[in-house]
Amino acid sequence: MKIIMLPCVEGGIGHISRTATLARALCRIDPSVEIEYVLDTVRLRPLNIEMTTQMGYRPRLLPPITRENRDAVARACLGDADVIVDDTARYLLPLRACVPQAAWVSIPIPPVGDELFGDWPFMKQMEAIIWAYPPLLALPPELSLVRDKIVKTGPFLDLADVPGREEARRSLGIAPEERVVLYAVRNFPFGRDFAGRTLKSLHGAVAALRADHPDLVLHLLAVRDEAELAEVMELQDGFPGWLRCRGVLPQAEALRHISASDIVIGEGTSTMHEGAALGTPLVLMPGPISETLLLAEALGREQAAPCFPPGTVDAEKLAAAFRGILDDSAATAGVTARARALVSGGGGVEAAARLVLEIGARHARRFQAAPAG
Repeated sequence: MKIIMLPCVEGGIGHISRTATLARALCRIDPSVEIEYVLDTVRLRPLNIEMTTQMGYRPRLLPPITRENRDAVARACLGDADVIVDDTARYLLPLRACVPQAAWVSIPIPPVGDELFGDWPFMKQMEAIIWAYPPLLALPPELSLVRDKIVKTGPFLDLADVPGREEARRSLGIAPEERVVLYAVRNFPFGRDFAGRTLKSLHGAVAALRADHPDLVLHLLAVRDEAELAEVMELQDGFPGWLRCRGVLPQAEALRHISASDIVIGEGTSTMHEGAALGTPLVLMPGPISETLLLAEALGREQAAPCFPPGTVDAEKLAAAFRGILDDSAATAGVTARARALVSGGGGVEAAARLVLEIGARHARRFQAAPAG
């Protein structure tokens, strides 16, 4: 069976990593499955090509669609698919008319207002809609229009091979005495202004705390351009010795960094889910889109992590949140246990993978049985 992943590529790397988690589960269940990625060049951020390659896939690039080229392009990019899985790229569903042999499964994100209401004609044509969020994030009311298609799996978590904190720290060369704050930069998916405020607050908070915690360090992942990063952070004298940058990492290594850290900044939903499930203390600074805001606010209400919505954080408030985590291990343990419980349970990625395989087989039987023409 050939399964093509069609992730959203106009933002950060969370949609790439989520579909890659699904891809691994599919191959575990059925090693004969073939996985391909198709990335839409109209909305593409180049970081997502790099991320897809790091996951082990050489993506096909979907060029701009015109009336003249749509059939040929759709068949070239999607024509060998048995199932197409889109992760927040449902706007491409009309291409399915060119490749009727393929089933279609969609993974949406929570909408802004009634955004999803306007997409129900697309979603009615899909075989299934996977709700990949924990129960504390309720289904939007407008999804009632496609309720019969929805399968609630819970977050896609594939953490069995992620080492525990001490082993992860040893493998990454983190000194035993160091306390690590981790943030994935991801080439500023929410814009330079948001990134600048976030990064300057992080820098200021860690700098202030180092008077009492001299072994506190800030690790930045998915940094593509250190010069641009220094400019956004307004660092006139370059990076201090306690601020360390890494590039875009394979998912397994990124998860090892989350496991090894003392505090993880939760900006996107994948990081929130993974940090909580690994038992790493979270400080939530959600990006300014509905998906991240809704999940962060829900975790904050449940006292599963400190939460700072956009525009509410500065270095002083962030330092206070970090200090509470670093200085009160008993309270921190309770908070992280609550966060883990909130994101765990449900069938998760294994349930999603079995659903995709079942839909692919069922659709193939129907397509083969249908009369020609």
